[in-house]
Amino acid sequence: MWVWLSADPSRQLRAIAARTGLQPEQILAQLADQVRMHDTGALTVDAFPPH
Repeated sequence: MWVWLSADPSRQLRAIAARTGLQPEQILAQLADQVRMHDTGALTVDAFPPH
């Protein structure tokens, strides 16, 4: 699966990956594992330490 991001989110993702020593796709996978959808359809992600 390919995910296309615009420039700003892509830069943020690469910066987070560099700080954590993970690959950008690993960060996205962990983010997807943490997301919750509420009854209203709103999405939330609690703070979590990437590992």
